[in-house]
Amino acid sequence: MESLYDLVDKYGAPIFLDAAAYYTCHLHPENVDKTIDEMESRWYDPKHQQTEAEKMLEDYKNGLTILNDRSLAYVDTGGFDFSM
Repeated sequence: MESLYDLVDKYGAPIFLDAAAYYTCHLHPENVDKTIDEMESRWYDPKHQQTEAEKMLEDYKNGLTILNDRSLAYVDTGGFDFSM
């Protein structure tokens, strides 16, 4: 995979957006292009060495995304009440 668009082509927009949510809080569920634009323009790390898009692609290539392994998905067990 060379770009996030390759992931969208392979998995479809809804599945891509689910995976992208692990890398950005700037999702645009109605528009994948806007989400990708956001990810390409925002830093993933505090030293500004890697964008969110670069990190997601790197993790995908290393088998570390929910696209590669669904067991990596966050599961809300409801074990803690954050409303306190």
